[in-house]
Amino acid sequence: MEQMRNRLRSADVEAKLREDLAGGVYAPGDRLPDVASLAEQLGKHTRAVLAAYRRLVEDGVLLEGLLEPGYFVAAADLAPEARTTVRAVRAVQDRLLELEGRLGELTERMAALERLARETRCRCRYGHSG
Repeated sequence: MEQMRNRLRSADVEAKLREDLAGGVYAPGDRLPDVASLAEQLGKHTRAVLAAYRRLVEDGVLLEGLLEPGYFVAAADLAPEARTTVRAVRAVQDRLLELEGRLGELTERMAALERLARETRCRCRYGHSG
């Protein structure tokens, strides 16, 4: 039930954005408001705005920023190959961010293991039991 309500809310956001785009509020290349700002402005949940943005990206109406975060209005004459390339690059960026986070976790674990190994060597060397 909650998922259905969220979907309806995101459909409202999507309809509003399509109306704004058709009305010239945003032109090709314009950056749309960030998710939190638009959610506050429309009185919707951020999940609803994010879902609407993602659907508009899937439909080729918006592009997700590559060099800077955000959502931008796609040019109507943008070649489908360019849209596909932008989506592919964005997917690679997302994967790199995920891997960066995992690398950070592994680095922390390695540092903890190194500390434990030093403490263990020290205890063994000096006969400390704990």
